[in-house]
Amino acid sequence: MEESSVLFKGTVNGLTVILKEDEVFGNIYTHMEKKIASAGKFFKGAILDVRYRGRSLSKEEEAKLLELLISKSGAKIKSFSRETEQQIQAKESKPKPLNKVEIKKILFFKGIDEGVCRFHKGTLRSGQLLSFDGNIIVLGDVNPGAEVVAAGNVIVMGSLRGIVHAGADGNKDAVVAALNLQPTQLRIADVITRPPDEKEAVVTFVPEIAYIKDNTVYIERYLPQHK
Repeated sequence: MEESSVLFKGTVNGLTVILKEDEVFGNIYTHMEKKIASAGKFFKGAILDVRYRGRSLSKEEEAKLLELLISKSGAKIKSFSRETEQQIQAKESKPKPLNKVEIKKILFFKGIDEGVCRFHKGTLRSGQLLSFDGNIIVLGDVNPGAEVVAAGNVIVMGSLRGIVHAGADGNKDAVVAALNLQPTQLRIADVITRPPDEKEAVVTFVPEIAYIKDNTVYIERYLPQHK
C-alpha cells in the first residue's frame, strides 16, 4: 500500500525515514514527496538530522532524496544517512509513525525573527479568535473576551486586554508586545501568567514586552535589548 512505502518517525534530534524494503526507488521518491507535502508547515524552520532505514539506497538515490528534503520541506537538513543497527538498538522504545500533532510538538515554529506573519487590521472584539501558525501583528485593539493564538510572536499596535498565547506550539523564545499590555491571561509556550486582581488605571500608553526567562514570564517596558 502507498502508506507503507515511506514512514516518518520523529526523534529528539531529528527525523527517521523508514523505506519499504522491496519498493522501487521511483515510488519511494513519489511517496516521500507526498509525505513532506502532507506535513504542511510543521517542517518549516526546523534543523534536522535525517536518517533512513529499510531499503538500501545508492549514493545517487541518497542525493536525490536529500535534495527533495532540502527543496520541499523548508527545513535545514544537517545530515542524511543510513541508520545503523547500533543506533536502532540504542533507542529506548519502538517509535510510532508521526501524525501532524506529534510533528508539531517536535518541530515547533522557529521563525520568530523572520518567519511568516499575519496582519490583522482593526479591533478584535469579545468572542473573536485570531489564530495563525506564525507571527501575528494586530493593527488595533484586542478587547476583553477576544483571543489571539500564535505559533510565534504576538505584537499589538494598541491595547491588549484579551487572552493571548504566543509560542503556542512550544517555542519559549516567542514574545508578546503591545502599546498597552493589560491581558486577562498571557501565555508563552506552556508558561501562563495573569494580571493582579487590582491594577492601577493606565493614564498613558506605555509599550511593554513579555518574554520567558528561567521558565518565568517577565513583563517590562519595551527595550530592544530585553534579553
